[in-house]
Amino acid sequence: MNRHTKIAIIIAPFLIIGGYIAADYYAQEQEKNKNLFKLSLEDHCDLTKKPCILSNKQLTLILSDHSGITQIDSNHPLEDVILSLVSTNNKETRYRMTADKGRQFWQSETQASALLSQSSTLKMRLIGVINKGYYFAEFHSRKN
Repeated sequence: MNRHTKIAIIIAPFLIIGGYIAADYYAQEQEKNKNLFKLSLEDHCDLTKKPCILSNKQLTLILSDHSGITQIDSNHPLEDVILSLVSTNNKETRYRMTADKGRQFWQSETQASALLSQSSTLKMRLIGVINKGYYFAEFHSRKN
């Protein structure tokens, strides 16, 4: 056996193990990306006047605010919902929404109305969870 063959026999097991580990990391990253779904804002969003509708192919969320109570109505039961409000000075406040028994109606007391009265625009972020799938959106509510 020549010198190159000996080196190849010694290095081969390390390359096999390294390739196996790299393939596993790659598969995990691909799996993470399959669990993220972007929600799109339909039409213009003005929480002070009418509900905002966020949707994709599987899920539709209707977001509204009535006297400081922000509500989300979903066409599918959700496991968890988190709403974030980002003020004009980039201070983010997160609200974990609470659900009714059917888990399709969620609500929480928020500062959305107060923040919209102080400014003409409010950045909002929303995450909803269904079966380890994360549905997310970042959008602005603007007063007309």
